[in-house]
Amino acid sequence: MYAFGTRSASRLSTVREDLQRVAYSVMNMQIYDFAIICGYRGKEAQLQAFMLGNSTKKYPFSQHNTTDLDSMPKSNAFDFAPWCMLPSGKMGIPWKDTHAFAVLGGMFIQAGASLDIPVIYGGDWDMDGKTTDQILMDWGHIEIMNK
Repeated sequence: MYAFGTRSASRLSTVREDLQRVAYSVMNMQIYDFAIICGYRGKEAQLQAFMLGNSTKKYPFSQHNTTDLDSMPKSNAFDFAPWCMLPSGKMGIPWKDTHAFAVLGGMFIQAGASLDIPVIYGGDWDMDGKTTDQILMDWGHIEIMNK
């Protein structure tokens, strides 16, 4: 049975509640196991992501940098990764397997639609169904769609 580990649950707790429901909905499907890599990112983490080319936005302009009215972390986005058996025979994240990320991305889109919580998938930023027309391929990214 798939369930969030302690680290993933902790990271997911820094994400707004509607996106948490989407993540739990996908996990509850029991189809594909995954980890939450990042929820809220503070200033230093966002600067590092920007400098490494993992984000196109500086702090505080990323959807990972949002807070609630009490200035508590409540990110509008989270990063995920598949968790599965690797060719080495050990469990881990298949970082180069974009297909595994895309399968999960589709599951998040469906879960969001079912819950009436539209999301944007980082493998298809314009949500046109094409993953080949993106500038930044963020295969493991989900964020809330502004209605």
